Amino acid sequence: MTGTATKPAHRKAPSLPPDPLRLVRRTGYVLLGVQLAAFLAWSSLLWSRYADTFDGAQFVQAWTLIAHGQLDPYDTVHNFMFWQDHSEFGVWPLALLYWLWPHGVTLLWVQDICVVAAEAVAFTWLYELAAKRIPGNGTAWLSALGLLLILVNPWTLTAVSFDFHTESLAVPFAALILRDLWAGRKRAWVWVVPLLLCGDVAGTYLAGIGLGALAASRKFRRQGAAMAALGILAVLVITLVHGNAGSGGGLRTYAYLGGLSPDGQPSMTAIAKGAMLHPGNSVHALWGKRADIWATVAPDGVLGLGFVPVLPSLLAVILADNLAFGFLFSPPSFQYLPIYVLMPAATVAVLAWIAVRRRRLAITLGALVVVQAIGWAVVWLPRVPGTWLRVSPGAAAVLASVQARIPAADEVIASQGIMGPFAGRTDIRPLFGPGSQPVHGTVWVIIAPSQGIEKLSVASAEALTGELAGPLHATLVAHGDGVWAFRWQVPRAITTLQVPQDMSPVPAWVSAGAAGRPVVSGPRDTWHSAATGARGYVTDGLLWRVPAGAYRASVTLASSGPVNVEAWDTNGNVLLARKAVPGSRGVQAVIFPVRAAVAYPVAAYTGWGPFRAEFLPPPPGQRIEIRVWSPGGETVNVYRASLTRVGQ
Repeated sequence: MTGTATKPAHRKAPSLPPDPLRLVRRTGYVLLGVQLAAFLAWSSLLWSRYADTFDGAQFVQAWTLIAHGQLDPYDTVHNFMFWQDHSEFGVWPLALLYWLWPHGVTLLWVQDICVVAAEAVAFTWLYELAAKRIPGNGTAWLSALGLLLILVNPWTLTAVSFDFHTESLAVPFAALILRDLWAGRKRAWVWVVPLLLCGDVAGTYLAGIGLGALAASRKFRRQGAAMAALGILAVLVITLVHGNAGSGGGLRTYAYLGGLSPDGQPSMTAIAKGAMLHPGNSVHALWGKRADIWATVAPDGVLGLGFVPVLPSLLAVILADNLAFGFLFSPPSFQYLPIYVLMPAATVAVLAWIAVRRRRLAITLGALVVVQAIGWAVVWLPRVPGTWLRVSPGAAAVLASVQARIPAADEVIASQGIMGPFAGRTDIRPLFGPGSQPVHGTVWVIIAPSQGIEKLSVASAEALTGELAGPLHATLVAHGDGVWAFRWQVPRAITTLQVPQDMSPVPAWVSAGAAGRPVVSGPRDTWHSAATGARGYVTDGLLWRVPAGAYRASVTLASSGPVNVEAWDTNGNVLLARKAVPGSRGVQAVIFPVRAAVAYPVAAYTGWGPFRAEFLPPPPGQRIEIRVWSPGGETVNVYRASLTRVGQ
């Protein structure tokens, strides 16, 4: 009998426990990819809704002109050569992307990619920093903490919402330099050239990186000294050749620190010397912005300020932005991208250092950092979309229809809050405030008094609309949803367009209310806001920003029945005056006193609890609005309104 061999039983290999660090790393990169997709979608929405402003317009213009062979483009937004803005020569190679997708949203997509790429480098670096001190599960939880700090910071969304800026291009290179430098890789120098191509601001990043290496380790002192010197030299050279005119006036914005006048073009040496002799100026400036500074660093874990290799870079950003005169650079935004990207890595490094010595303390501090980060995100992240997406879908549709009709060679003057998508041309000008703009040939003027983030007052914008329709004889091409677009064939004798002052009279047809409609046909002096017959405001939104005081309002109208003419202080939503007007036989001027005695503060969101901050002082003055109300069923025509201060 032949025996059969018995096969040995196949034993299943024991499964290995999952690697927590590998799981955190994979999850981190996936979540960063999701964040990138969200950023790309958000930028596309912003662009489609014309939420690209003054800053974005200059880059769209230069990018387009360089792509078409104008290698030294003139920036008509700021009135200087584009390279003089911040010496941002990195925009030149970006012009190649124009031929892949010739729309300004491409720049926003590049910005999104650069920001998330910088975050990915920082995430990689932070788990490397943690692994050097506490390998295993300790590295995993610290890496997860750092990832959370990167992902939930509400200010990163703010940064990518505010147009395109070359800080977004510089930050990934700064992160790469730091990571490679501290890993001992000579490759760190490869990233220096593209970093410096991003301009004078990027030079301060390099100087900070170099100073950090110089202070933190003997091993890297020589490289640190060289990088610091190169960064400082780049900033000095750019300053000397007047290549930083976009820095809020360059050195002039820091003149007050040394007790100097900005009108005298003070030198860097004079400012530094004066600041040392008058240190109180710097202390006072920083103390006045302490809430902004805290709000900037708190979501990323303030502990990161204790990591010496990164500290000079973080301080360079904080001091440069907050020592500048005024509050322009103080609120969280693109200026602080290095903090949003690098601070989480620095916080993880500090927690790892503490964990080696006192693990419980590190866990406690880590928990507090997480709670604080989530708190800032919960309080402020929902506010970001409403802050930047201020153009309605209807207004965006009107703007798109107008943009499609404008020849590439024509000049465009547009409200600064919606001008970005119109900027791919040789001549684009902003409506930024009262004054004059040069005009020639055929000019398109697009005015959106209450759409987008505007600097020009509503009264000035509405008065300009009346000037274009009236004495300037421009052609009204399109209007709707608060947008007015004119085509103006400029007479040879005219070289400038005068933007009216804030206290100018305004036409009522510019701002018809819910119970009104604009009548913009026939002779221009007969245009008006007409009642629809419904109960409500025939016209509203006729606004002036004025100091508290005594005023006289005048409204020109005609009505077949009684109407109320009202003046409101919209700061406090308070009715200041109301005059009941019986039906008139013809057009009449209704004049009545308006006493704005109380200075109501502007309502602004400031957060709550420990997550409070007031990033910008509210605009001065009271917003006085004139409205005309009808009970319905009457013929009411409102022609114009004005507000003048008593005694002027």
